[in-house]
Amino acid sequence: MLSSFTVRAPHCNRSPWPILLLCVYGVYIFSALTVPFVGKVAAGLLLLMGLSGLYRLKWHFYELTGAEKLLLASFALFSLVSIISFFYWSQTREARMSLEDYVTFMMLVPLYLLLRQFSFKLNWLVGLLALVAIVLGCVSIAQFIAMKYYSTSILATGRVFWGRPSGGVNPMRYGAISLVVMAFSLNAILVLRQKTLWLKLLLVVACCLGLIACLLTQVRGSWLAIPVLMLAYAVYLYRAGNPKFIFALVVGGVIVVVVAVASQTPILKKRAQLIVSNIEMYQQGNAQTSIGARIDMFKAAGILIKRNPVFGLGLNSYSDNATEIRKSTPGMSREVGRWANPHNEILQVMVEKGVIGLITLLFLFVAPGYLFLLALGRAGDSYVGQQIKYYALCGLGLLIVYAVVGQTVALFEHDVFNHFFALMVLLFASQIRVLEYMDGRIKEGGVMQGSGAGAPYGY
Repeated sequence: MLSSFTVRAPHCNRSPWPILLLCVYGVYIFSALTVPFVGKVAAGLLLLMGLSGLYRLKWHFYELTGAEKLLLASFALFSLVSIISFFYWSQTREARMSLEDYVTFMMLVPLYLLLRQFSFKLNWLVGLLALVAIVLGCVSIAQFIAMKYYSTSILATGRVFWGRPSGGVNPMRYGAISLVVMAFSLNAILVLRQKTLWLKLLLVVACCLGLIACLLTQVRGSWLAIPVLMLAYAVYLYRAGNPKFIFALVVGGVIVVVVAVASQTPILKKRAQLIVSNIEMYQQGNAQTSIGARIDMFKAAGILIKRNPVFGLGLNSYSDNATEIRKSTPGMSREVGRWANPHNEILQVMVEKGVIGLITLLFLFVAPGYLFLLALGRAGDSYVGQQIKYYALCGLGLLIVYAVVGQTVALFEHDVFNHFFALMVLLFASQIRVLEYMDGRIKEGGVMQGSGAGAPYGY
């Protein structure tokens, strides 16, 4: 039964790699937000599998395209600059922990070389990702009910729910990744034809519950990403010439907004009043508010960036230096320096690694974005083309959400964020390359083989 998860050449059906990869990926995405420890173990196993699979390259490596080289270079460069920064500046315990997060990207490059050797059955991947969205939605609803109707002292305090439904992680991480997973199911609805009835129903339920999981976290960054994501879908559908889908997207978006506003009216009203009040208090010199704290965090980050705009001040350097600024600046929010980052990915990377670090951060988005856009533009309307479009849209959706959410939180200093980003980008990019390669070989009149130099397992 497990062999049906992957598409492979008949004489290669004894290879354990495809089944193992998909199983570990499944464990990872199901547990990353609900049982973080298990998710970390699964991510570590995927890293080890990538390293262990290097011996296969002699027989199963085929040419890397320019877009693939850029993608892998962006991962390696982001980690390499972080390593250099770590050894140049003071090597504190906190800096070592940050380095562990940043070096993940380079360490996962071998996994990509292994993934591009196999073509996974799309329906199984789509179904797997849809089930993840459903699980996340159910967990959020269960936690919301528990927090609302049962003992808050036991069920909803401290690090159990972080005060909001968010599985086993911080609400910012839960909200952003739930939105991304919801988009995976929406992509399947938009581009994949000839879906079975059970899969259509599963995808609709997944979209609804994934969105609910995002909304219940009440995270502003994730909420801001929703209209940006919808705008990107509208542009894609307009260029693809799908007026029916555009109409459905607009209607669905309006319904979502109405339902969200109706269900969250007290919270939204309270938040709006709080924002106005915070701004007024900050103008009057009181920075001890949520908005005031963020403004002062940004100010402190700007001061630190000016000290060394090219190379930065080293990994995990924000907290201590910002604390010094706060102590020497009367009236500055007491939250400045309390957190390890200024709640903004761009400011964080510039404080730590300067303009050079910012370039590597932008490259980390531009390189996979170029690969996904290129694949999306070249994909046709055949079944293979639909699969490529699906993977490309999933990758682009992930990049959009991370780019927007990154303006309200430093993403890549958290292992949940960087593991999910790296593992999913590599999965989607590898499947695009496998499909393009095998489709090209078939169109050339060749017969695909499952072994030998330059032949991935497929068709």
